[in-house]
Amino acid sequence: MTVRCGKMTFSDWIALPYKGLYTDTFVFHINALNGLPPFEYRNLLQRLAARLNTRRRGASLWIQVDAPGEWYVMEVKRSFALELGLSVPYVVTPVGRIPEWTEFSHPPTLWYSANQTPPTVVQEPSPVSQEELKCLQVLARINEGLDSEIASLAGLDMEVTTLALTSLKKKDYACHVSTTEVSDEGESVPIPRITPYLQLTRKGLSLALRSWGVPAGVQFTDRKEPGSKQVRTTHRHISRMWTAWLRSAYPHAEIWTGWSEVLLPEISVRPDALAWGRIQGYETIFWLEVGDEHKKRMDIKEITRKRWMDALTFCRETGVRLVYAQLSPDWVKEAASWGIEHLPPDAAVIMSNRDGYEGLPAVEWGVLTVRT
Repeated sequence: MTVRCGKMTFSDWIALPYKGLYTDTFVFHINALNGLPPFEYRNLLQRLAARLNTRRRGASLWIQVDAPGEWYVMEVKRSFALELGLSVPYVVTPVGRIPEWTEFSHPPTLWYSANQTPPTVVQEPSPVSQEELKCLQVLARINEGLDSEIASLAGLDMEVTTLALTSLKKKDYACHVSTTEVSDEGESVPIPRITPYLQLTRKGLSLALRSWGVPAGVQFTDRKEPGSKQVRTTHRHISRMWTAWLRSAYPHAEIWTGWSEVLLPEISVRPDALAWGRIQGYETIFWLEVGDEHKKRMDIKEITRKRWMDALTFCRETGVRLVYAQLSPDWVKEAASWGIEHLPPDAAVIMSNRDGYEGLPAVEWGVLTVRT
């Protein structure tokens, strides 16, 4: 039941009973497979909480996370703990679990009787299918991308993605990126050119933002994939294809989702891509680094050591396993391997060239595996 508070909408509202008293709690729903890393909701929810605190004094916020594993829920929770939290009492739980009063960030206001239910919002039928919405959400983060990149990040096969994107273009939710170039004949008049890259129309972006619970007029720039200057490069293409390559290389693993160019809380290095899933029975983060051939060998060794230690630290915060991957030319892989130290039994390192999923070696815990 979607409810309204001012210009904001929330997934639901509930008066949680505690010892004969009641909370005034608004529900914000997060789906882990909707195209965003868990850390990118923090600033959005801080803005919504501030508005909620102004519009409805004494209200609290229940963030429900729908996720196939535990890591995403823990990272949503940790992203608030690293900052000042929210301006209203809040709690983060998996979908389906009722929180205890003591789980809130600070005690929520309790009332002798349940407050009046906020106005409900009549839900119109969605103008797009689930597959089309996944493509919209991916494009809302990466700004523009190829069909194959969108398929990889949306977790869809190419045939389904092609049909979804064709439908979105017909409905005016997406379009091909157009550029202009000067005529080869020396004319000064620019010639329009349609590229294979797709982007959202204004209507498509609005629909994607509403699907994440972003009210109209609220900034949500944190959603954007960083490093816009690398778009349309081989480096960025590999980053975006990481999730699809993992699914193909390890068919017995569950690769739930992934993201290119992720900004991590409290860590200075930025992985080229992260994927999240379960392999050999363990919930795992798959951390990708691409390239480094423009650096000197000793520089590669030192920066790999830092990335590797930061990746281990990041995964140990929530107890997931780590598969650290380096996709580079042979001499870069050799230099990078010098930077891998103290390989624990709950982590694995794989190194290969950039020849797609067929080049990814088997994952062996506690082992660095290089494929030339």
